[in-house]
Amino acid sequence: MGFTTLLYHRVHPKFGVKPEIFEEQIKFLKKYFQILKLEELEKRNHFPSALITFDDGFLDTFFYAYPVLRKYNVPAILFVSPQRILNTEDVRDNPMISDVSTFEAFKNSFLNNDNSAFLSWGELKAISDLIDVQSHALSHRASLGKGKPIKSEHDWRIYSLDNNEREKIKEGMELTSILVTNHKVAEKELKESKRLLEEKLNKMVNAIAWPWGIYDERVVDIAKKIGYRFCFTTNRGFNRKDFCHIKRLAVNERKSMLWFITRTFL
Repeated sequence: MGFTTLLYHRVHPKFGVKPEIFEEQIKFLKKYFQILKLEELEKRNHFPSALITFDDGFLDTFFYAYPVLRKYNVPAILFVSPQRILNTEDVRDNPMISDVSTFEAFKNSFLNNDNSAFLSWGELKAISDLIDVQSHALSHRASLGKGKPIKSEHDWRIYSLDNNEREKIKEGMELTSILVTNHKVAEKELKESKRLLEEKLNKMVNAIAWPWGIYDERVVDIAKKIGYRFCFTTNRGFNRKDFCHIKRLAVNERKSMLWFITRTFL
């Protein structure tokens, strides 16, 4: 039996899927799908089945996505990079803090070490009853393989590079996460992310989503040796038994409910 995996980044009134649209999507999934937890994936016995995943760990996950998931008692998986987590146990109570564009959030994080637009360790613990936190590599930078071309000056990926590297980048150039070809650096990104998340959250981490969807078979092999059992890509498609190349359907604010309904059944 196969399964569909949905990929969200943000649920937010201005910078992502609007909360009311997200609720409609969850209601639809709840009615027609068995929504799986990660540990149920290998033993699923219902068709159709679906996984709900989020990448990056934006603060709006806490304010806008989690309340909907809790209302309908629906599980999800959140992939985070430990270096992009706000290093505090605080649980914030002002949704306005999350009113930061994706571009500015990453720019502030990489250039100024300002992770206020992302979840804190305390907030990750507060949502852990329904949202299973897993790895998005250590810094959201390293992988082996070719990257997608730079799009414009608003492509935040350039801020993961140092000043000298940024000066060489021109629109259209291919960019890997940090231009990594070093096997040891890639291994450290995967291993340290797993270790930190397990220590900080007191849980098992056995899944990774590749930052920017960049990967090749070398890094898949590294992940397996470290102990990751599930690897999530940004490739589109339906899944069956290959848990090392899990495809996902990206959902964003431009997608209609009709698009959502028709795509989830394909």
